[in-house]
Amino acid sequence: MDLKVQVLLFITPLLVGLGIILTFQSINLSKSNLIFCDVGQGDGILITSGSKQAVVDGGPGEKILECLSSNMPFWDRDLELVIMTHPQRDHMEGLLAVLERYRVKTIVVTGVGNNTGLYKAWEEAVGKEKAQMHIAQAGERFAISRGLSLDVLWPSFAKVTQWQAEPPSDLNETSIVMRLEWGRPSTSSGSARCAYLTGDLPKEHLEPLIDRSCEILKVSHHGSKTGTSKAVLDLAQPKAAIIQVGKNSFGHPHKEVVDLLISKGIKILRNDTDGTIRIGK
Repeated sequence: MDLKVQVLLFITPLLVGLGIILTFQSINLSKSNLIFCDVGQGDGILITSGSKQAVVDGGPGEKILECLSSNMPFWDRDLELVIMTHPQRDHMEGLLAVLERYRVKTIVVTGVGNNTGLYKAWEEAVGKEKAQMHIAQAGERFAISRGLSLDVLWPSFAKVTQWQAEPPSDLNETSIVMRLEWGRPSTSSGSARCAYLTGDLPKEHLEPLIDRSCEILKVSHHGSKTGTSKAVLDLAQPKAAIIQVGKNSFGHPHKEVVDLLISKGIKILRNDTDGTIRIGK
């Protein structure tokens, strides 16, 4: 067989395969997705809109990297936004691996730290990244792309100031809480196409923040009874509740929370039983 023919026979399938991959990736780039990554017992969320991406928490270990590589173009190593809701292992450890693999433009934190070795490693990683650092405050909006944004609901400026002088004993109280907006309301009733991302915030702090209904509620604190109440559900009126949970010794999600969700007719999606959960626009 002629050498040129052999080369063509070898190269042609590769080019066809590459074309299929690029076409698939281009189709995905036109969509907006809210992805609750299966990171085990922890939170890890990827938000994509066109060629823009934001990550909220990274869970324990490095499983978050699998989620990112599966849901981002293979050539893309840039993240517009990384948000660490609060400095606990089940939310922040995976972000160290994210900072190592990806170039991050902006990192958002609460400004509250701790004396653990993990947090010190985080500070070192952030220093090497040289991204723009920002302390979140209620009332701010982070635009990911046109028509897709994150509104910060907690903490307030007063709380941020207070914590800088004296951090709370429970770091869950410092969790950044946001509402992800998908543009215009999706129904004639005016209910916004949005999602509440609640970190581990206790329910007594969460209740006053819910000011309208949203289709999606990320259940606070992995389904702990400390994070969800009847009032939260009545105010948010979600159609689906996402529980980011894995194998654990805490009893998460607590039966009281699951029973409450069922009594309200809310669809429950869990990482430990459903794997990675994708919600597209």
